[in-house]
Amino acid sequence: MEEKDIRARLNMAKGLQDSVLAFSDHRDQEHLNQVFAAMEELVSKAGGLLLAADPAGEKEGQQQITLRFLKSEDGKNYAAVFTDEEEKRGDGEEQNGNALLLPAGEILNIVANHPTADGLVINPFSNSFIMLKEVVQALQNKMRTANVEEKLKGSHGITQAITLYYEEQKKYEESEMPEEERRAGIEKVLQGFLQGMERNAQLLVAIVPPDKKEGETMDGQVLFNHLSTSDGRDAMAVFTSGEEVRKNKEATAAIAMPILEVLRAAVHISEQGKLDGMIINPWSQSFFLSLHLIKWLLDAGDRRDKLSKENEEKRSLTKELSENMIYSSLIGGSLGLAKERGLIEKAPFKTEAFSLRPSINSILLSEFHSLNTEKRLSMQDIMEKMYDWKSKGVYLLDGKTEDSVDAIEAAIMRYATGKKPEEIGSDMSDDAVLCRILPFSLLLCRRLHQFSDLDRAMLHDGTRLTHNHPVALLMAELYSYILRNLVLHIGGESLEEQLSAAASYVGLFYEDEEAEDEEEARMNEEAKAQHREDVRDYDRVAAEYVRLLPFMNVEEMKNKKEKELVLDGSAEKSLYAAVWTLLHTTSYQEAVEKAVELSGGKNLPILVSTLAAAHYGYASIPKEWKESLAGKEEAYELAREWQARWLD
Repeated sequence: MEEKDIRARLNMAKGLQDSVLAFSDHRDQEHLNQVFAAMEELVSKAGGLLLAADPAGEKEGQQQITLRFLKSEDGKNYAAVFTDEEEKRGDGEEQNGNALLLPAGEILNIVANHPTADGLVINPFSNSFIMLKEVVQALQNKMRTANVEEKLKGSHGITQAITLYYEEQKKYEESEMPEEERRAGIEKVLQGFLQGMERNAQLLVAIVPPDKKEGETMDGQVLFNHLSTSDGRDAMAVFTSGEEVRKNKEATAAIAMPILEVLRAAVHISEQGKLDGMIINPWSQSFFLSLHLIKWLLDAGDRRDKLSKENEEKRSLTKELSENMIYSSLIGGSLGLAKERGLIEKAPFKTEAFSLRPSINSILLSEFHSLNTEKRLSMQDIMEKMYDWKSKGVYLLDGKTEDSVDAIEAAIMRYATGKKPEEIGSDMSDDAVLCRILPFSLLLCRRLHQFSDLDRAMLHDGTRLTHNHPVALLMAELYSYILRNLVLHIGGESLEEQLSAAASYVGLFYEDEEAEDEEEARMNEEAKAQHREDVRDYDRVAAEYVRLLPFMNVEEMKNKKEKELVLDGSAEKSLYAAVWTLLHTTSYQEAVEKAVELSGGKNLPILVSTLAAAHYGYASIPKEWKESLAGKEEAYELAREWQARWLD
């Protein structure tokens, strides 16, 4: 650890300083124990202390030091350590002495192994405390033992699984254990190993005492002891706890090793000579793990590591995703409404431009709130939350409704009359549907989520809450896939590739391909029949397939002039304009400012803001915009809760 890192942790020694001071006042066993406990805690947290020493140059690439001892009246040499700079200064000549900032654990090692050190003295110029070398070494051994025992706890699942296996065996004392039960027991033991590997747990492995020569070596460093089973198999002896080691009447030497290293050692030894596996806890409820199963565990561990790495990569892509999306939507909504009211025309935007919350953003927050509280996707609860917005003023800024959205108002009225969520959507296709579909779209961005037709059905169900027009369903699906591709970088490295891939993927589902022969025609019809079963709106949406074609031709979209854009507030035209804006700008801020300049209505800035944020990331949103956003505290809490529930 670098000195600058340790210096930041020097204040961790405050607890040690306080315990030494308390001991000087009381001088009893209780306060003595508190000093040692404080030192243990300081070591475990990698806290630092100041050690009185002078630099002595380098040797074999290692920095050398010379300890500056304090000699006691009985002639003993004590290394001086200090809990802070003030203690080091003390008074007299020592105030100018050198002191090196080192981890507390490293100082204990230096004192324990120094040939002329008799111990150490803490804060020698005030309330001092002497720790003899023998005490330092005993404290080190205690911490090592505690650390090993803590690591061994991670292998408890192995012991538990073996115990359960033996209990199951007792049921068949007079007959052979059924193969199905035997396999189930073995699988539980293997799961115990996998869980232990995930926790970096350790096992104790029997080694040959130094005065013996037999056994196998691992890289020429460790001699492993072997046991022969009753049926003649050669096995490494492995233990899940110190108690298991001590069950043998004769002393058994053992060292602690990570489970993964134990498995690798077994395979290594088998390649050098004879080894059939390992025997776990041989002195009690023993369990033989064959070489075949050991190799299976290693392969499974590698697969888990690979999946973990992939998951971590996706985690980095979705870090702060919900906060990014909610903030960007609220920013776009406020700017869009401010533009409609003539409060702004173009950038730079003043603080007032971020002080509004249009109704579509209140609805958005209600949907996120439902996903957080229900822990599942409940259309019924989402409508209840929308009704709360309308009847109780929930999710508004200062209880004030800023505007209205026809499709949402109509849906709430129908819901209030007792109609079911799937029956209340209007035959409309305005761009408000894309602004409120965002929570559903983000469900496609979950790590390791495997996309299926159920996701299409989910998007359609969410859309129909307010909009039941087939074009609205198609555009909501397309917007969701574009967002997904931008967040997860699906379809290619470039923006153009990700946009084109999203449109092509949606189109592939609805495209009516011409069959070359009767067999292909039959297969196409079977596929359509399955689509209709999975997605009930399939035929209605497929009839609008042609509307996807402009989105598939990204190059043509890039060549289109601004004056050629049709900005009529429809979902289709607004999404096209949003994608066009993304293609013709080079940053989040530039994209949003361009959206405000376009005459595309109050919802266009929302669409551009969310897509640009998905592409450029949360850090790309100007800090002053986020800080100026009204109601950001409520939005932040919803975002973090959603992130924890659905992603983390």
